[in-house]
Amino acid sequence: MSWPEKSARRFVVDTNVFVAAVKPLSKLSRGPRKDTKTLTLLVKLITDEELELVGNPTLVAEYNRLAEEFNSKTSRLILQQLAAKMKTIRVSEAAFRRCRPYLPKEGIADVIHAATCLQTRAILVTNDADFNN
Repeated sequence: MSWPEKSARRFVVDTNVFVAAVKPLSKLSRGPRKDTKTLTLLVKLITDEELELVGNPTLVAEYNRLAEEFNSKTSRLILQQLAAKMKTIRVSEAAFRRCRPYLPKEGIADVIHAATCLQTRAILVTNDADFNN
């Protein structure tokens, strides 16, 4: 798949953003939700027609597993909206190999997400410390 040269606003939403937005609304939450900034960001990414979401099969599988674990209507609804908007791609071996040296050995999913960004010129939305370097 060829991506346009224009500077599109294209994003990959890491699973930890999904967790931060949805977990407080799930049955796993331990108290009332006070901070809704991550949920607000996620809703903006989903609803803004000028923004593109990109992902990969590994990311979709992680979202599905988490939505099932949270077992809430909200998590399923947000997952449904994410999946409907997201263009899912298969990461090339070349992109994977370029990203591999920069992330921990046990973080194969992170490498795939980084390679998705590299391949599609997307911005990774994450709070995962593995990407700090």
